[in-house]
Amino acid sequence: MAKIFHCADIHLDSPFSLFSPREAEKRRTELRAAFTSALMYAREKKADIFIISGDLFDSEYVTRDTRELLLREFTKCGDMKIFISPGNHDPYTPGSVYDTTEFPENVHVFKGEREVVRLDELGVDIYGFGFTSRNCLSSTVAGWSIRDKSRVNILVTHGDLIGSDGTNGPITKRDIAESGFDYIALGHVHKPTGLLNENGVYYAYPGCIEGRGFDETGYHGALFGTIEKGSVDMQPKRFSKSRYEWIRVDLSGVREKMEALDVIRDAIRTYTDDTALRITLTGELKSAFVILPNEIGRGCEYPYYIELIDETFVEPDIGELEQSNTLKGVFVRKMKERLDAADKDSDEYKSLLLAMKYGIAALEDRSVVDYGGGERA
Repeated sequence: MAKIFHCADIHLDSPFSLFSPREAEKRRTELRAAFTSALMYAREKKADIFIISGDLFDSEYVTRDTRELLLREFTKCGDMKIFISPGNHDPYTPGSVYDTTEFPENVHVFKGEREVVRLDELGVDIYGFGFTSRNCLSSTVAGWSIRDKSRVNILVTHGDLIGSDGTNGPITKRDIAESGFDYIALGHVHKPTGLLNENGVYYAYPGCIEGRGFDETGYHGALFGTIEKGSVDMQPKRFSKSRYEWIRVDLSGVREKMEALDVIRDAIRTYTDDTALRITLTGELKSAFVILPNEIGRGCEYPYYIELIDETFVEPDIGELEQSNTLKGVFVRKMKERLDAADKDSDEYKSLLLAMKYGIAALEDRSVVDYGGGERA
């Protein structure tokens, strides 16, 4: 029985362009820390094999600090065998970090050709394939030939389980079912799948180790477990230091800003300073006002980053304004005419409602700013 640690899609040196330069550097440091924590965990659990199924790096450019950190950490792993399958973000190309770095003896990087590494002391054969460019048009799972079916056979590769088309190593479930492997350690899909099985072949995407945007919500990590002939047990382990979350808050019927802030604060009570939070505000307001991210709250009880998307609208009392010759009255009547002419299910209608709210707020001398983005709370 072999102890296996499986991770993928680390994306070291990601730019984190959503944040300020200072915050982006903090997030890159947290990402490196998440990966070093994963290596430490594997060492403590005495893993036999540590698998990285592609996109260890975010691009072919890698900083010197990151390279030196990895060499130190890999060296600490001693007898633990580390297998890396370059992916579409960090392909094995001339001059790449994989080509120019002398890794410790316990590290094996798969190149463009299909390879197999025999671990006789474990009775395990590790098969692997690495991207040599950002595109791979053929399946990375189909077409392998198992040398010894009596041994535990593991495939380490990057690929996209989408069907017959694609540019990132397209894989089908039929490819998996017919492969004959005991376990296929996949990378590329950032959402973890848990352990899956197709015709007796176990496989999994561990997901990214740390979310990098609002399309990668929740805590993230890797898989750790045991593999022997006929039995695979891989369990998820969290290593992410932070998380992204995206929620909707309904402000229907709210009359004043302070009331709205109370509703928002109650809705985000479970999200604290390890969270970057995007909040979509919805509903019909009773009056026009604008909420800024930094008005919601600061400190350890609040998310460290808050972004607001405003989809609320104000339905003014036309009866009160229809006889008014004030600028606000004229504005509301003109906007009402455009709203009546627009399709209520269209993006135009939504934009007009938002424009009416901002216009009324401005005409009432309320603060109006562009707050579609976010800021540190």
